Amino acid sequence: MICILDLGTSKISSILVKDEDTNPEVLAFSSIETSGIKTGAIINIGLISEDISKSINELENKSGEKIKDIVVSFSGEQISSIGSTGSAIIRQKEVTARDVQSALNMSSTLKVPNDKTLLFVTPNEYNIDGQPGIAEPIGMNGVRLEARTHLIYCSQNMKENISKCVEELNDLRIQKFYFNQLGAAQSVLTQDQRDLGVCLLDIGAGTTDLTIYKGGSIRFSKVFPYAGDFITETIATSLKITSIQAEEIKKKYGCATLDSDSEDTLRIKGTNGNKEIEISRKALSEVIEKSLTRIISHCANCVEDNGMLNYMPTGYVLTGGTANLEGVQKLGEDVTKTNFEIGLPKVDIPHKSEHLKKPQFSPIIGMIKFCALEKKKQFTFNQSRGIIGRMLEWFRSEFGT
Repeated sequence: MICILDLGTSKISSILVKDEDTNPEVLAFSSIETSGIKTGAIINIGLISEDISKSINELENKSGEKIKDIVVSFSGEQISSIGSTGSAIIRQKEVTARDVQSALNMSSTLKVPNDKTLLFVTPNEYNIDGQPGIAEPIGMNGVRLEARTHLIYCSQNMKENISKCVEELNDLRIQKFYFNQLGAAQSVLTQDQRDLGVCLLDIGAGTTDLTIYKGGSIRFSKVFPYAGDFITETIATSLKITSIQAEEIKKKYGCATLDSDSEDTLRIKGTNGNKEIEISRKALSEVIEKSLTRIISHCANCVEDNGMLNYMPTGYVLTGGTANLEGVQKLGEDVTKTNFEIGLPKVDIPHKSEHLKKPQFSPIIGMIKFCALEKKKQFTFNQSRGIIGRMLEWFRSEFGT
């Protein structure tokens, strides 16, 4: 079994899955609204600890299982990334798992700032003695191995705050920390999109996460501190209503593009017992369209400014809660002038879990498959070393030969 905890700005979700690496069966799912996270960063440790406890207890009550170990996925403004390279001498003329690990380790130690902690290393390709474009180097002959990687890291404080909420205050063990976009990509992108090149946008409540895939792996990633909550606050300010009211009408009646002839009127309760307020749906749509255009335009400008436009011939895929807005696909196409799709979870899960196949659950649903792939990759990696290889490595480490 595997338990995944996804920390979002507006909600904390958790899922317990059986046989995640073969035929995944969802034993239990929980989603708890929270207000202790802002733009991905914990701002109230006590509140988040309580919400995590509620979510895990709900899983245990639904499944009848006791949960001790979890995988944590999250995003946040403090997550950064950078491209890197690392090299290693091929010790026995033929590349071994140890050589690959040495090159990957070297790539991560060269670039990660002192106040940051590494979350994940994605190998883009390998180079042996000047020959580039190698996907799987183990078993190949050569003298020098180079790994070209994409490093994802976060602030040390961010990781420690999560650990405090999960381990110290809830008596759980964290097996792994992951950037939740690794799960979202597994959930909504096809292999062809990842190979040919695509930009994945996850517009949640507190952050907009941008990742570009090419050749099957991440080539660029960025987290922006404005997303669905930015749209909500703009609605509240523009229409002079509370944030709670703004969020409610955004979800119920929000539209990113609306017929200019629409004359529909919305009636919502006034604050502090005041009389009802009338708001035209057209006015609501105009505010949403303006805010969302700003977010998507900023993402498109980031892609262009970093020279990544040619890396994504298949265009954009949008997921996250904001992808539920009516008309968002058309707006995305108008703003980016390219293919713009809505990404829904494609991971096969039992019929009784169909309600989870919504864009806001893309990261946690995809993380099931991602964790299974990482587990399989580690097993294959260990197997490739072989018993004799492991004995030789132990002998060298013990006796220095």
